[in-house]
Amino acid sequence: MKNYLVLVLLFISLNCSSNQDSFQIKLNNPVDVEREDQLITLIIDSIKISYPDFNPEGFILLDDENELPYQFVNQNEIIFTVNFAPSEEKIIIIKNTSEKNEYESRVYAEVAMKVDYNFIDGKYSGGRFKNFDSVRVPDNHTDHNALFKYEGPGWESDKVGYRYYIDWRNRIDIFGKKTDELVLKDVGVDDREAKDDSYHQMQKWGMDIYKVGNSFGIGSYGMMLNDSVYMVSERDSVICVISKNGPVKAEVTTDFYGWKAGDNKYNLKSLLSITAGSRFTKADIIVNSNPENIVTGLAKDKLAQFFEKKSDSQWSYIALYGNHSLAEDYLGVALFYNNDKLIDSRETDDSHIILLKPYDEKVTYYFCAAWEKEPDGIKNKEEFISYLDSELQKFNNPVLVEYRF
Repeated sequence: MKNYLVLVLLFISLNCSSNQDSFQIKLNNPVDVEREDQLITLIIDSIKISYPDFNPEGFILLDDENELPYQFVNQNEIIFTVNFAPSEEKIIIIKNTSEKNEYESRVYAEVAMKVDYNFIDGKYSGGRFKNFDSVRVPDNHTDHNALFKYEGPGWESDKVGYRYYIDWRNRIDIFGKKTDELVLKDVGVDDREAKDDSYHQMQKWGMDIYKVGNSFGIGSYGMMLNDSVYMVSERDSVICVISKNGPVKAEVTTDFYGWKAGDNKYNLKSLLSITAGSRFTKADIIVNSNPENIVTGLAKDKLAQFFEKKSDSQWSYIALYGNHSLAEDYLGVALFYNNDKLIDSRETDDSHIILLKPYDEKVTYYFCAAWEKEPDGIKNKEEFISYLDSELQKFNNPVLVEYRF
């Protein structure tokens, strides 16, 4: 009897002291479409409800035997990318570990400003470009004065790069890439004088491939009032922050204080982000006072054909395709918008635009570019439409996540 009690107590003790160190999350691709580098977001609180022993301070993610790079995007969210076959259901293993792994980044963002320069006739001559985590743009900054490397912040995935002009123009441009390596850290480093920049000519890695001018470029933002467009040009101050930098997601956050549109002033926050393996930039635009609209769009070009897809689900798109790149070859651009936020779509002299209604002071949209010189790039309009329609299915049918099953 005494031995029996000892065994029972020992069993209870071992059972109470044992902790679960491996957990399962089920992911389901609900459509018959292949997904490559699909972004997945896990909520830490939801994991801990199902698995109280989960240790967010030390864990790995496994897809079969393959370890998946991941990133914390805030205190309660973990992101990673994973591939799916059409209609595939898969199990992701979360395993507690005492080791902290470093993952190679497939995304990058930067803002590089001139230091050690000579200021001559309104231009920043000589010196060198230094990367900053955060910069306050000088109030007298203007276009083509060589203060910022490639004129503003840049962000890229292993597919494509983007930049925006941080001066009064505030337009978004495209870096086409002939490689899947991250290149922006080396782009424009020797362009220290205010003249034509190296990236406007074909380089080993690629080049600036988009004609922006006075148009909306790709996904630039502003406001339309009484049929007049106000870009984010007149502003009291600008602060740009590299808010995320891999390994899965890179993000540029910019605060525009005192943006003058019509008779009013607004504070606008722009968050532009990209994830590993994706061509898409996600644009989160936050404006105080819930203005009448936020307008965005794509540059028109006589060499590019416009088309669109209006779906009955949440997302639709507008797009152009043609030999309208600066390299005089084929380029596709597209903008995905939420149907519930759409006010109107129309044309201006230089752009195809959409007007979106902010809710809770925010609008979200996505834009992408596909250049024929990418590795295994899209080569014609039919391939581009097929790509966009496949992406649209993914937008409208997100992966389902089950924390307990």
